Amino acid sequence: MHGTLDIRRDSSMNPASALYQVRYEDLAGNSFVASMNEDDLHELLYERLPLDIASCDLVRQYDLVRQGGHVSFPEMEVKEDQLAGVGLKYLATEG
Repeated sequence: MHGTLDIRRDSSMNPASALYQVRYEDLAGNSFVASMNEDDLHELLYERLPLDIASCDLVRQYDLVRQGGHVSFPEMEVKEDQLAGVGLKYLATEG
C-alpha cells in the first residue's frame, strides 16, 4: 500500500507524558491508527517500521515531532500486515 504516515503529539498532555497519535493512510483512503507514548514511538520509527529514509533524516523528523508536535512521512510503501504487526489498527471508513 502506498500512503502517508502522519504523527501528531497530543497537545493536551503534559510534555513529560506525551501521547502520540500515529496514522497511516493509503491512497484509497484506508487508515491504520494507534496511540503511543514516546518510547513506543521511538521503537516504531527506529526498529519496527521499515522506513526508507536516511538515519540523519529520521533523527531530524523524530526531533521535529517531539518538539513541534507534528511530522509526516509522505509517499511510503508499507504492507497491511506490517502495519498490523507494529500495532496499528485498521480504522473502518464510515458510509
